[in-house]
Amino acid sequence: MRRKIEIGINILGVLLSIVMVGTGVVFLYLTKSDRFLQYLEAGWSESENAYTLEQLSQAGTMFILPGIIGILIGLLAIFLVKRNYSPKVIGWSLIIVTVIITVISLFSAIPGMFYILAGALALSRKPIKNVTS
Repeated sequence: MRRKIEIGINILGVLLSIVMVGTGVVFLYLTKSDRFLQYLEAGWSESENAYTLEQLSQAGTMFILPGIIGILIGLLAIFLVKRNYSPKVIGWSLIIVTVIITVISLFSAIPGMFYILAGALALSRKPIKNVTS
């Protein structure tokens, strides 16, 4: 249970992933909001409105999908670190999954930095040996 730094960094990654999901939900909400649609219609042409709504919809999806994956992986890593699972498995899985979700969406690179840091810390530390008397 001496892995407080890895747990803390994973918690930061989970929190940033939650912010990503929240941002994606707001983007998707804006595409359905009557008030936002009125704002668009007042100042822009029809083609610009369609383009903006399409971009918001795609951005919402590209924020939500990697955000959810990041939340799940972060929570799983916290659970495995607390259970004193193999640090090599935890470290490599964090790094590999972070690279995959960053390829899906570049926006996930921000929480991904924390996951890569936690993975590198997990790889560099010795496994904790349970001493029973």
